[in-house]
Amino acid sequence: MTEILIGFQTATPKAAQVAEQVAQLFKACGYEFSSETTRKIELVLVPSLMQEFTYEENEHSQLLAKNEAGLFYGAVQLVLHELFNEEWRIQLPQMKERCLMIDIGRKFYPLKELKRLVRSMALFNFTHLQLHFSENEGFRIESKKHPEIVSKQHLTQAEVKELIAYCQNFYIEVIPDIDSPGHLEQVLETYPDWRLKKSVAGKLVADVRALDILNPAAVDFVFKIYQEYATLFKQSQYFHIGADEFIDFDQVEVYPTLQKAALEKFGPKASGIEIFTDYVNNLVAKISDLGFVVRVWNDGFYRLNRQEQLTLSKNCQISYWTRWNKNMAPVETFFEAGYQVVNHNDNYFYYVLGEMAGYSYPTYEKIQQGFTLDLFANDQLVAAKYLAQTPAVALAIWADDPNAQTVAEVIDAVFYLQAALNEKVSQLTRTKAHYHTLFEHWQK
Repeated sequence: MTEILIGFQTATPKAAQVAEQVAQLFKACGYEFSSETTRKIELVLVPSLMQEFTYEENEHSQLLAKNEAGLFYGAVQLVLHELFNEEWRIQLPQMKERCLMIDIGRKFYPLKELKRLVRSMALFNFTHLQLHFSENEGFRIESKKHPEIVSKQHLTQAEVKELIAYCQNFYIEVIPDIDSPGHLEQVLETYPDWRLKKSVAGKLVADVRALDILNPAAVDFVFKIYQEYATLFKQSQYFHIGADEFIDFDQVEVYPTLQKAALEKFGPKASGIEIFTDYVNNLVAKISDLGFVVRVWNDGFYRLNRQEQLTLSKNCQISYWTRWNKNMAPVETFFEAGYQVVNHNDNYFYYVLGEMAGYSYPTYEKIQQGFTLDLFANDQLVAAKYLAQTPAVALAIWADDPNAQTVAEVIDAVFYLQAALNEKVSQLTRTKAHYHTLFEHWQK
């Protein structure tokens, strides 16, 4: 263990709890607070404080925060300043939430490694862990109501509850993520009659990844899946329902049932996409009624080459990840329509295993040198005013080639990416070398 030569003084049980949580984090990362500290900081909760937290040097050092989370984030910052031999100062995050999404649907991550990931998130003031656990290639959290849809390797619900509690200890919230009506191959293997049909060479064949959203029984079944996990994640604020890559949105015509239904329901100007939007809107309403703020991916909505007769519900937030297709709506379309938009910039924050789909692994240096908070996917630079509608910036780990790296290699690789994102959000200026010793301690 390496000693930390500062200590915390507390006058209230809640502040003392935060001090203990900070100590637990650094102990798990190979550090311990010395009994002979050279400097003491008083942790003080001030609910009326305007900012999240602040640091003052008067008769003695004080870290002030409006709540326990702010006190924790600020205390962790001060410890890192000490470890890096930096001037003691508090940098308020320029964005309320910092999120890390991990694709555990295609690649199984044991609870032990997920906890290690949580510890690096805590070091770098991340606030949310998004668990993407349903994919074409796997469904990785136990279902007590529909065990037939779950992959052999999976987390039990007891393990998920343990992970949620572990995250809460470091003021990190878990976001459940089930993607529909696409990305459902694993689920639909058991229910092949619920696959959407498409026309191929004049014949109707099943699209193995897409739900038949015109089948009430199929739609009801998927909603029941959401309901089960809404209970498991009942303490979460957000629920991500996916809604990306349902079909090739430029070829709705090859799905004749969608076109026919859209014309009947939305009139002769309907393009077919309205049936998909209608499904998403209904799901947004249902998940909202369960008490969640709903998030969806951006790529299927407000398409430039479609005359849509129905638009996406305003009762959701947009995870804007890409505009690789020219027909995808620019990010400003969502801002101007009044949506809250999470910055999932895939050019900087998509860690895609195997570097599939044209991606290369992001680096600390690339993020530090090129990314700014007003930069969205495909070099879309937005007006500063829109940052008020940007609650979060997010790093994503995708398992397109799950065997490209081991679990430990993935968790190790994103350590420095988290550090770089934290620098951008907190306006810090460091080099990668600052983190080498911290990484070595945390890695063990």
